[in-house]
Amino acid sequence: MKREAVIRESGRIFSRSGYHNASLDDVAKALQVSKGTLYNYVKDKEEILYECLKIALGIGEKAFEIGMRDGTDGASKIRITLRNYIAVLHDELGACGVITEIEGLKPSHRKEIAAIRDEHEARFVALMEVGMADGSLRKVDAKLAVFTFMGAVNSIPRWYSPEGRLTNEEIADGMIDILMSGISAVRSEDTKSSSSPRKSATPKSRTRRAEVRADKSRSLGIAD
Repeated sequence: MKREAVIRESGRIFSRSGYHNASLDDVAKALQVSKGTLYNYVKDKEEILYECLKIALGIGEKAFEIGMRDGTDGASKIRITLRNYIAVLHDELGACGVITEIEGLKPSHRKEIAAIRDEHEARFVALMEVGMADGSLRKVDAKLAVFTFMGAVNSIPRWYSPEGRLTNEEIADGMIDILMSGISAVRSEDTKSSSSPRKSATPKSRTRRAEVRADKSRSLGIAD
C-alpha cells in the first residue's frame, strides 16, 4: 500500500460521509488495515484533507493547461477546462466533496490552499473576460458566473450516487452543456432566425394545411 492510495481512498470516504463525519477508523476499514498501520502514512485527518485539497487544486491546474492548449476561444477554453476538471476530479477523489472542507484545515494550510484557490478563481474570471471580448460569451458578470459554475460543481456530492444512471463523463458533459448554455453568445444566424417575424398564413395555405391534416387523420384511422 502506498501513501497516495491512502490519500485517494480517504478522499472518497470524506466525499461520501463528509469530512467531519468520517474517521480514521473508517479509512482503515476501507483499506483493510489497522488504524496503527494507517499512522505509518498520515499523522491525522487534517493531513489527509490537506493532501486531498492539494490533489484537487493540481487537477484544476492541469485542467487549465488543457483548456488553454485545446480551446480556440474563451468559451471553448472554459468548456474544456471545466469538463476535464469535473471528470478527472471525480475519478481521483470520488465525488469531490473534500473541495468544500477548507475550514477543516489548520491556519497555515488553510492560508496556502486558499491562496491557490483564489488564483484559480482569478484565472477563471480572466477566461470569462477573454470570451466576452472575443464574442464567444455573452456580456455577464464574470465573477458571478464563476461562482455559479463552482457552486454547481461543489454540489455534486449532495446528489451523486455511484449506482446512478450516468457515468462520470456523462455527468461532466451534461453539466457543462447546461452551464455553458447560459453564457454562450447567440450566433447572429440564430438571433436572426428567432427574431424574424413569421409570415402570416394566407387563406390558401391554411386551406392546404387543413387538407393535409385531414388526409393524415384518415390514413391513421382517426375520426374527425
